[in-house]
Amino acid sequence: MESFDDLTIRCPRLGHEVPFSYCRRESGDLPCIRVLSCWESRIPAEACLRKQMTAETWERFCRQEPKNKVSSLIELIEAAKKRGKMKD
Repeated sequence: MESFDDLTIRCPRLGHEVPFSYCRRESGDLPCIRVLSCWESRIPAEACLRKQMTAETWERFCRQEPKNKVSSLIELIEAAKKRGKMKD
């Protein structure tokens, strides 16, 4: 899977290029809810994720509900702030 981590794609949610590694962890310990629809045409995304995740984690991922746009943006901003603090 690490061989796919540096591949990039335009994220329809963020509006810019992101690597697969970001999509795998966009929701903390879960992948982005759209990771399969965005990546499956380019790489075997489902097979990669299933190999990496436990059955329980895969189930949690599959049960995720899409969030409304405002909630998603707030979470993305908070995650970016945390990543910025970690680099300091």
